[in-house]
Amino acid sequence: MNTPKGKNPVESRKKVIRAATAIIREKGIGALSMRALAGESKLALRTLYNLYENKENVIIAVFEQGTRVIEDATVSLQKEMEGGPWKTAYYEEWIGAIEPIFLENQALLKPSVIAGFSLGYPCSEKLTEIHNRRIRMVRRTLEMAADRDLIRPDLDLAVCADLAYHNYFNVVLRWARGEIDDRGLVVCGRYAVLAILHTLINEPDRRENTINLLRELKVEGGNRESR
Repeated sequence: MNTPKGKNPVESRKKVIRAATAIIREKGIGALSMRALAGESKLALRTLYNLYENKENVIIAVFEQGTRVIEDATVSLQKEMEGGPWKTAYYEEWIGAIEPIFLENQALLKPSVIAGFSLGYPCSEKLTEIHNRRIRMVRRTLEMAADRDLIRPDLDLAVCADLAYHNYFNVVLRWARGEIDDRGLVVCGRYAVLAILHTLINEPDRRENTINLLRELKVEGGNRESR
């Protein structure tokens, strides 16, 4: 794509993302249009089309950049798993790295999540690939654990990764829409992922351990809300 001379495309893209986020946050996803973006970003309409081609690509960019924390946390988890023995607590560390970023950056992340799920189903090809890339990353962490005999390798780890990812994002979407509060994001999000992982854990007492962990997570979610 061509970019007008004298324009920095990186900075212009940042302006567009900021403008789109502001419009979604203040007026809702229905108010987002290329013309509205031009007014909010102070960029020429032609520049917007050169950068993104259409509104859908802007929406996808808002979602990808706003929710990149999922990928960052998963990469960090994989590096930690490669460097030492796998442990059940890795689950808590992974989701514990994601939650604060969601809660502390709500002005950005709520519009980002809403944008990512506003395109209907089936999703666009580009948005589907973002989700699939992240699901593959989750699957890789499960495969690493299976290689060390700490989760059951006889189950379909691709399906488990898909369910864990979508279960969590279903909770995040409800939070972004205001259907549940911050405590709901913490408690429901952890339950949603653990409901899948508990099936995978390869240990004799996994049922009792899972129930105990769920109780701890519920208490922790309540404590987080009171802080």
